[in-house]
Amino acid sequence: MSLDVNISEPDEFNCVELHNCIQSVAAIKEIRDYTYHVDIVSGKGANYVANVFRISIVESGTDKKLSVIVKTLVNTLRQDVFRELHKREVLAYMEVIDKFVDLQTVISIDKRIILPKFIFSSVEMNNEVIVLEDMLLSGFIADSKVAQFEKLDYPQVRLILTELAKFHGLSFVFEYKRQNFKSIQSDFEDIIFNEQFLDNSKLRNYFVESFQTSLNLIDKTNIKENLEQNKDNILDLLRRYTKPRKYNVFCHGDYWINNILFKEGEEQKICFLDFQAMRFASPVTDILYFLYICTDSKFRANYFTDLINDYHDSLKSFLDLFQIDADEVFPKNEFENDLEEMLPFGLLVALIELKLVTTTPDDVEITENMDTPGLGDIIYMPGGEELYKLRVNDVIDESDANGVLNQLLNDLNVKKPQLSITS
Repeated sequence: MSLDVNISEPDEFNCVELHNCIQSVAAIKEIRDYTYHVDIVSGKGANYVANVFRISIVESGTDKKLSVIVKTLVNTLRQDVFRELHKREVLAYMEVIDKFVDLQTVISIDKRIILPKFIFSSVEMNNEVIVLEDMLLSGFIADSKVAQFEKLDYPQVRLILTELAKFHGLSFVFEYKRQNFKSIQSDFEDIIFNEQFLDNSKLRNYFVESFQTSLNLIDKTNIKENLEQNKDNILDLLRRYTKPRKYNVFCHGDYWINNILFKEGEEQKICFLDFQAMRFASPVTDILYFLYICTDSKFRANYFTDLINDYHDSLKSFLDLFQIDADEVFPKNEFENDLEEMLPFGLLVALIELKLVTTTPDDVEITENMDTPGLGDIIYMPGGEELYKLRVNDVIDESDANGVLNQLLNDLNVKKPQLSITS
């Protein structure tokens, strides 16, 4: 066997780790004598947890070829920090995603959601790896609109949420069709806001500091002051929002445009990626996470109600294929009640995550912080903060006008729950 490496970031490339992984994949696919070629898909500045490689394996003397995607933890201080996220994703593929793929074999291919095929994994220390089929070969590509600060349109968001409904729907199918559902769901308590994980990863500081950075950009002084008075409670509140409610599913946990691939054609398709944050919780958490991070207030004002109806209609139609009544497993009135109660989760997530969403590798310099080896330090380059400030004030103005900001303050235990915060 031989190695042909085409890679621009050698510091992120662990030859031994990848070499051993490729040997395992070749054995699984019964490929003996071969050459392979490595290209980086994402590394420094593009992915904060894992490096992603595309590896082409060619069997010597034959036409047999194989292309796979390999995810490895970054080779820095953060490798130890994010092992739990890696283990969660491996568990997600083995215990949930593979089951979802199997459950869909009883329905026609055109009705199924698309999930990458899981090939191989390792959770061994310093050899953490996940190998998946290369969806590029099936015509799937990443969407660049958000990265280029372009707005998503209604048809695309509708597709994203209606496919999410099917993804969530498979949890109800799983519960009805398989006996081990309850034992598996217990393995998927939220990991991101878990006390031990926050302490070990130093992400406790990251969440609070990101929240504070957003507060610093708020134009309305009285709103900024009210939120600052209660910022110490945000992690407790995030834990409360992500705990299971009456109706729960296996949630993606980090559902935004960067974790979705798209395929154009007569009927556009999407493929779900990256399950490090999978949790068993209310499906509303995924919906609000996406809408508050990937759309703006004008879009939500115009389409929120339509999209919620689209989501539940898709869930109902999908569950009908399995002879399951959506009105029994997740009644629409209960869904709408959960949405109304959980709207502050969307606002809170936006104030934490918009810092990352509104930047690109060209805008920021990522540095390793020896004291708090979490996501690294994000240092804005000149001009990189403008969109961030715009998006923060956009969501604040929207939430001030529609009452969600007061809901959030109430949930954060403000002493005067009816305090007027209109500027």
